[in-house]
Amino acid sequence: MNADQVAERARILEGLVTFVTRSFMVEASAIDLDRSLIDQGIIDSFGLMEITTFIENAFGAKIQEQDMTREAFGSMNKMATFVCRRKSGEI
Repeated sequence: MNADQVAERARILEGLVTFVTRSFMVEASAIDLDRSLIDQGIIDSFGLMEITTFIENAFGAKIQEQDMTREAFGSMNKMATFVCRRKSGEI
């Protein structure tokens, strides 16, 4: 990733964390950015759909059903990377 992509990924991650803390009433410090939000008990499958809708609306990254994998959505860090790559046209 170049410097612009790193900055964009950081902005996306910050937006995701803000959304999750506000929507699911959890402190940012309680979120392990490298673990699944479902595994952490923060969200359920409906929460994942809410996050997907947020990503599409906030970042303009279209999410398709086949994108909903642990590789892309298995943690906050993975989500931020996925969104950054989708927006850049890599995937």
